[in-house]
Parts: sequence; C-alpha cells; structure tokens
Amino acid sequence: MKKKVIIGIAALAVTTFAFLTWYKFHYSMDIAESFEVNTPELKHKVLIATQGSKYKDALVAEIVDHLRQRQTYIKVIDVTALPQVNEDKWNAIVVIHTWENLKPQIDAKVYLERVKDLKKFIVLSTSGNGDHKIEGINAITSASVMSDLPSHTIDIKNRLDSILGRDVQK
Repeated sequence: MKKKVIIGIAALAVTTFAFLTWYKFHYSMDIAESFEVNTPELKHKVLIATQGSKYKDALVAEIVDHLRQRQTYIKVIDVTALPQVNEDKWNAIVVIHTWENLKPQIDAKVYLERVKDLKKFIVLSTSGNGDHKIEGINAITSASVMSDLPSHTIDIKNRLDSILGRDVQK
C-alpha cells in the first residue's frame, strides 16, 4: 500500500512537471531583438518595446513599415529593457506585452505605472482570452490571433499618427 502511494505521488509530480514544462515552452515569450530604423537626429522618435512571438513580430513589422519612410526614428527593444527608458526622449512609445500566469509582464507593468505622460503611450496587451490589461491603462487587448492582426495594426497606426500629428513627412 505504501509503495502504491509513493508511486502515485511520484507520477503526479512527474505529470505536473511535464505540464508546467510544456506550458512554459508553449506560451512563454521569446526575447525580442533590438534594432533601429532611420537616424536618432530626426524630429519624431518612436520606441517600440515588445516581446518575441509570431504575432508580436508581425505586428512590429507592420508598425515599422508604416513609419519607415517617414521622417521618424524608430527603435525596437525587448520589454525587459523598459526600466532603462527615459520617456522624455520619445514622442511615442508602443508597449506590446503579454500576460503569463495571470500577470502582466513585470517590466511593462512597473514601467507603465510610473510614467508621467500616458498620452504618448500605446499599449497592446495579449492574453489567452484576449481581455486582460493593466488596471488604469487604456490598452488594446488581444488573444494573439493572427486574423486580428490587421485591425490591431490599423488601430496602432491611427494612434501613432494622432500622437505624432499628421505632419509626419512621408
């Protein structure tokens, strides 16, 4: 009897470990590669802080394509680098983060809670059911469904154009 209990507990532990490993592998975000487009001397500067995933990478590519030919400096970083960002150096900041284990990405959350001017921020928050966002933040929410990408891209582009003004050179 004692042996069966030990085997049962061991089986439960192995199953739990396997599930947690699968969950972490399947749902965790990659580190986003940093890159820059155009020169920092330009009048308009947009920072995009993101995490790596197929959906987020496609979204960032669309945003960058939208701004690439304009007189706008674009810098893309991973959200883990947000604590070092001085918001005063940017005309607009796009934060694309996910919820894991029922919590927002911690660097995004802490940074957004301390910023001075939320009007220059565009936040897209992804979660399994697509409706979680950091309290007090006007965010676009998504379940990272590729078919939703066009509407979210248009929303972010429109918000960027509004922040930067329609005078951004093409």
